[in-house]
Amino acid sequence: MSAIETQGLEQAAKSTVNQSTDIEKDIRLLVVQALTEGKIEPESIKQTLQAVIKGACAGNSPQFNENTAALEQAILGLDGALEQVAEASKLSLEEAISNTQDFSDHDLKQAMQDLQDLESLFFNSLNEVANSGTGKAQEALTGLIAHLQNTGSTAGQTATKILTDLHQDLSKDGRLEKIQLADLAKASGITFARISSGILEGIADTLSKK
Repeated sequence: MSAIETQGLEQAAKSTVNQSTDIEKDIRLLVVQALTEGKIEPESIKQTLQAVIKGACAGNSPQFNENTAALEQAILGLDGALEQVAEASKLSLEEAISNTQDFSDHDLKQAMQDLQDLESLFFNSLNEVANSGTGKAQEALTGLIAHLQNTGSTAGQTATKILTDLHQDLSKDGRLEKIQLADLAKASGITFARISSGILEGIADTLSKK
């Protein structure tokens, strides 16, 4: 993500907090739409999350006396967007599992690892923003992150459920063991980017119409 794209996303998030009457929903839509324009891979997701939360921290919602409530809604929006990434990944993984010609065990292992790491990526992205800033917004953000880490994110819960179901299905024919033994260094890294982006575009279109 270029510096111009990052600045644009921060400004969009700030404007959302300032103007939206449904911050959670509109932040979720903003993140999903941003991801459809890039690559569905950890570094791109991280950059998107950080740009959005920085913008949200700079906002000042007229709905709330304190920006903590607005930030909480923004974080819930981020969580909801990542839950949709997880759901899109489920569909991409199911398709990839049935398409052995195009997707190897190495690709599947990498995609499943990315899905497993989704929640930690979420928290790491938020914590980096909180640790790099100062002031009331950063203090509020740190407290909100700690609370969400204690309760668990929706995205993390969804990812865990998806992986549990996939493991059960793959164990039936012994494929899971082959995938687990695969060498990650040989993964092409195309699974998420090739399939999930199209699914997320559909999600973004649906949200826009709503």
